[in-house]
Amino acid sequence: MVLTNVVALGVALALDLDFRTRDVGDTFEKAARIAAYANERLAAASRGDPLPAPPNLLADQSSLQVLFVVTAVSQAAVIAIVGISTGRSARDLARALGLHRFDWAGAWLPLAAVFFAYAGTFAWVELIDRLGIGWLEPRSTVPVEITRDDLTLSIAAAVTLVGAPFTEELFFRGLVFGGFSRWGFWPAAAVSGILFSVIHFDPGSVVPFFAIGIALAWLFRRSGTLWYPILFHFLFNAVSFSILAFG
Repeated sequence: MVLTNVVALGVALALDLDFRTRDVGDTFEKAARIAAYANERLAAASRGDPLPAPPNLLADQSSLQVLFVVTAVSQAAVIAIVGISTGRSARDLARALGLHRFDWAGAWLPLAAVFFAYAGTFAWVELIDRLGIGWLEPRSTVPVEITRDDLTLSIAAAVTLVGAPFTEELFFRGLVFGGFSRWGFWPAAAVSGILFSVIHFDPGSVVPFFAIGIALAWLFRRSGTLWYPILFHFLFNAVSFSILAFG
């Protein structure tokens, strides 16, 4: 994520974009900056000086589009990294991860797991709220500002609903969990779960995403196919994305 942001920043600067992927502060901070700008404008007008440029308060949609396109490229790179690191052909890797089959009879498992994952996340949020530890409350890693532009929203949807479920499960459950499985289920699940939670770079998501990482590893081990974790990941992201975009 950090590398993706750095690359996106470089691309944005090369395109002469003002790299702003988030709005400036809350409503009160925006109001304060607008008031300060109004005072500066009045003062400049009274002196006959050139008027100051208005403040940039909203996220730049072009920058957001660059960020998500770079993220999509990094997701494609993950597929290449997994393929190269395993030294297997695409067909052999797909068979090893159970991607050549899908057991519809057991598809209720990821559906039920998503329900319990959200129940657990809500319980965590309630606990954090009662304890008054605001910085441990999970926050969306997808900026709500994407909802202001249809193109940005579409690119973000493709990255979040298609790219992330496949590539993250391929890496964390297929490569990391699979690679450490010789240590046993729990050590391998813990390692992949820790990496999965930390990579989202949100302090509030570490605990719930670690638990979700364990659940995803269990789904993979239980079913023998990576499609179940991918389906879980898609459904979980779809609910979160829908709340962000339309809620």
